[in-house]
Amino acid sequence: MSEEGSRHVDTHLERISYLLDRSIRVPGTKFRFGLDPIISLLFPVVGDAITAIVSAYIILVSVRYGLPKIVVARMVFNVIADFVIGSIPLIGDAFDFAWKANEKNMELLNRYASASKRSFWSDWAWVFVLIGILLLMILGLGVLAYYSLKAFGFRLI
Repeated sequence: MSEEGSRHVDTHLERISYLLDRSIRVPGTKFRFGLDPIISLLFPVVGDAITAIVSAYIILVSVRYGLPKIVVARMVFNVIADFVIGSIPLIGDAFDFAWKANEKNMELLNRYASASKRSFWSDWAWVFVLIGILLLMILGLGVLAYYSLKAFGFRLI
């Protein structure tokens, strides 16, 4: 949400989102991308895991703004889609340039944050369950990548 007059609930999270999703503009166009696809391209699977963990941080901090549980679930879905599809060789690299999970999550935060509503323990439990699922997916994909490379004769450890 970079239009003037738009409401920014948390400028710290906006800066992180901007850095990951919109910090670099392609000259002569309006197309922007950030460090997320670059990190993912340079470090396959590991780069996707790193950016997913940073995106999870954005979600964790967002919970304190009293977001509805369904909005938090949507935010986690955005990150999971970015991680899972982004981890696919070649297709995932192209996907990372187009799918801006952090930008989508900031739009959700700015739309649904409530100044009067506080987060409760159930909100935190919900987000920890969802983030736990994301971390299990990251771990599972890492183990799959390790054993796949090992099966092709690469010695990693």
